Amino acid sequence: MVTVTIPLDAQRFAAGLSWPDYLAQMGDYRARTEENYRQCALTDDERQSFAGLTQPRYGLMIAENWCGDVHRNSPMLARIADAMPNLELRVLFRDANLDLTDCFLNNGYRSIPIMVFFDQDWNEIGRWSERPSRATTKSAALRAQTVDSAPPDQREAAIADFRKKMNEAYGGPDGLWRDTVKEIRQVLETRLGLLKPAT
Repeated sequence: MVTVTIPLDAQRFAAGLSWPDYLAQMGDYRARTEENYRQCALTDDERQSFAGLTQPRYGLMIAENWCGDVHRNSPMLARIADAMPNLELRVLFRDANLDLTDCFLNNGYRSIPIMVFFDQDWNEIGRWSERPSRATTKSAALRAQTVDSAPPDQREAAIADFRKKMNEAYGGPDGLWRDTVKEIRQVLETRLGLLKPAT
């Protein structure tokens, strides 16, 4: 088995943006991401589970401002990071850090957002990327109903409708944000054995 050396250390990590600084530089994409941040939240059980972790120490998010999956999922990733008492979160841009991004390919793709958890010695604890698995199925179904079936002159409206419906799918007690949390809990529980399995 080939061991990949992840090109990350304290200096490179510190050059990343904090979550508030990342939001501040988003320009036209900021309002959409901030709205998702306002709407997403951890349940009391989820918050308590993450609050009980003494590891990981560092959380690296790899993102780009223009990505829809970043708008929808990075807010919940930030909420999870904030719930861990010893975790420091930084955001790096994918396209300016391809050597780092390419350590975390998703089936050969540079999918974003990527969330990687490290211990105090920069050993990877676990990772999560792009979107919850159920969101991939949901996205394909909604795209077929909207964008793919729209006449060329209605494509722009269809894209807006698709984005609206995808955003709506994330909210609520059975929304896709719950899947994001469950998947990250599973990653950390498997690697650390410190979390109760998600119910």
